[in-house]
Amino acid sequence: MRRTKIVATLGPACDNVEVMTQLLQAGVDVVRVNLSHGEWDLHQKRIRLARHAAQQLGKEIGVMLDTQGPEVRLGPIQKTLHLEIDDTFYIGRKGSESDRILTVTWPGLFGLLQTGQTLWIDDGRLVVEVRSVTNDLITLAAKNRGDVDSQKKLSLPGYGWPLDPLTQKDRDAIVRGVTEEGIDFVALSFVRTAEDIFAVRRFLEEQQISTFLMAKIENPLGMDHLDEILQVSDGVMVARGDLGVELPEEEVPELQKTIIRQANLMGRPVVTATQMLESMVDQERPTRAEATDVANAIWDGTDAVMLSAETAVGKHPVESVAMMAKIAERADAHPEYAHRIKFTTDRIADAVSRASAEIAAELHARAILTVTESGYTARMVSRCKPSVPVVAISPHQTTLRQLTLYWGVEGLAMNSAIHTTDMVRQAIEVAREAAVVAEGDLVVVTAGVPHGTPGTTNLVRVEMITDPVLEGQGLGVNVGSVTGAVMVVNNQSVIPDSPFVAVVDGYDQSWLPILDQAAAIVASNPGWTSDIAVYALSRKIPAVVGVVDATRKLKDGQIVTVDPVRGVIYLGKTQV
Repeated sequence: MRRTKIVATLGPACDNVEVMTQLLQAGVDVVRVNLSHGEWDLHQKRIRLARHAAQQLGKEIGVMLDTQGPEVRLGPIQKTLHLEIDDTFYIGRKGSESDRILTVTWPGLFGLLQTGQTLWIDDGRLVVEVRSVTNDLITLAAKNRGDVDSQKKLSLPGYGWPLDPLTQKDRDAIVRGVTEEGIDFVALSFVRTAEDIFAVRRFLEEQQISTFLMAKIENPLGMDHLDEILQVSDGVMVARGDLGVELPEEEVPELQKTIIRQANLMGRPVVTATQMLESMVDQERPTRAEATDVANAIWDGTDAVMLSAETAVGKHPVESVAMMAKIAERADAHPEYAHRIKFTTDRIADAVSRASAEIAAELHARAILTVTESGYTARMVSRCKPSVPVVAISPHQTTLRQLTLYWGVEGLAMNSAIHTTDMVRQAIEVAREAAVVAEGDLVVVTAGVPHGTPGTTNLVRVEMITDPVLEGQGLGVNVGSVTGAVMVVNNQSVIPDSPFVAVVDGYDQSWLPILDQAAAIVASNPGWTSDIAVYALSRKIPAVVGVVDATRKLKDGQIVTVDPVRGVIYLGKTQV
């Protein structure tokens, strides 16, 4: 199964309910809207379309709002400007009828740029040289062939624009997004230091709203202050597009690994983004290099991989998601290639989360059920990259939606519970109804007690998804469980070819040829010194004795599982 999550950017390519539904069916976990392109009202329509499609599918999705942030972009352009090498064009303070005089979103550019500097447009697709700067006009010359379109980003490599972390457009959209649409994540562009995160948190507090803040690391300052940014943010994005503009391209792979490793260590979810399947904007299949890139990001430890233009404006949005899902599923199936962080911690919650992952692996559990209020328990278990699915069970929809970003976590809704026993019972029942676990499965349950207090993960239990049918006195020591068909032994019994559980009432030496072949013995006779108990112990046959009415309650041919250590018998094949 796929454990890595998929983020898809919404745009004109998925503006109808049919395509949106197909995107979600293909594997999208989180949808993203980018404030750098389009106004809030248009993004709001797309969010509502995605929520509607998800509701029809019975699926919970997360919604991410990506801010414009401290960036500079070109203004609107009537038609695409095609440039050859050394072609000149201009940036003016005011608009012009000339298609070669463009505008920008930040007038401070006129006091900042100097002759001879190099600007990148559209993540370096077009590189231009500053030929001259006056108070009202900047002259630029193309250093390569390329096109200029509306709203394309301007970058000055190695330099961060001295702007506030949020534009007014960002502020308005965040408030409306949280209050009107319940957005789950805000991705902050061009985060430079922890102070950028604090500035946004102050704004949220002033507005009396809260949301998940994801820091996009895409410039040298962000890399220099990575640890402090991780301390105060809720997650990070490896924004490789601008990272490769602001820093040398050959450093990006190393920087990606560094960001992911540090995020993993601190328990922050990390999204790897930009040009992951870029060729699928036009082509139906990705390049081999792109497929390898996605897999390597997963093996680096990313929680999610992101599609941008592929789903927003590409010709094959659904195929792009389906391909991303196939690559991710294949990569997730080979954890031996993945880089796993070894954690050391003195926090109870972290230690319990790690223990739950280790117990699940050793016992070959079907799943880890995390009962969580805030999502903290599930996040900490996810960080350990367990070998089994993590099922987060919460009474809060906001928590479930935010967990859509975390590696290996599937969310299910449940009612609030006060007592621990009720909480565990309800969690198991919810998981059974969702067909995540089934009769006979073994699960590891982890939660915080008292229930309802966020961040208090301190409980781990191993539970069987079944109830014992019969109980007695187990005679097995350091012996595993035995599963087989019931054979009620009598003088006419014939030894079957397949493993069987001999069920007896009493002891008869004529039965010994049959009992010798039994995988386990269940007897009505009580006591360690009964004849049947002494026989079983002498022959080292797992047994449970003192099972009242065993020959009446168990029928020939029934499949049962015998636990000779605890002295219980379960119907069906059960993991003990």
